[in-house]
Amino acid sequence: MTDYFGFKPSDTLTQMIEEAEHIISNKVDTDYYPYRNALAQRIAREMMDNLLVNLISVIPNPERQATMQKIVSSIESATETLLKILMGKDDNQAVLKSYYFLKNDSMFIDNEGQRRIGLALSANTAQKIRQGFDAVSEDTTDLATFKAGLEAMNDAILDHFMNQFTNTLPLGMIKRKSIPIARTAVDSGLGIAMNKLLPQLPQPALKRLANFYSPFIVQIE
Repeated sequence: MTDYFGFKPSDTLTQMIEEAEHIISNKVDTDYYPYRNALAQRIAREMMDNLLVNLISVIPNPERQATMQKIVSSIESATETLLKILMGKDDNQAVLKSYYFLKNDSMFIDNEGQRRIGLALSANTAQKIRQGFDAVSEDTTDLATFKAGLEAMNDAILDHFMNQFTNTLPLGMIKRKSIPIARTAVDSGLGIAMNKLLPQLPQPALKRLANFYSPFIVQIE
């Protein structure tokens, strides 16, 4: 059995996946890069929607919601800027490597037969994440263990989509140097959320937070 992180794509993203698959698998005489670029940008947007934007509604305090919104906006800005820099007018052969990374390594079918966008987790990472969720009960939370689980999940996602995916792109030295800069910005925003916002949440909110994230972790036989 393998543990995965994954979210269900919207109808719009599903249609984009199917369109790109049709174009590339049938070797349609057209440029592939617009389809790859749009797919990568949409996946990034829906990833943030699922993990961050929708999370804001779980936070009970309006002031804390406003703080989280600022964090989310900074992460969105860093991600969008990076993709604009990296997504170029590559030739079709160059596009295939990154496209197939998205298709083969960043999508899977769950136990209900539904497509999800995500990644396979190492056994160690999956264990840390599950321990983090298990550390939150109705009455108490081992905050350090919960935080470690969330950090393990975030690190796996960022490594996959920000490091491994960008390694498949035909980038020059200058563009490639922008990747760790963007990663630092995202890590900084998530660090603020973990270190400042998380400890302030009351127990019921921590439980809602664990319940919010746990469905993204699935085990496939």
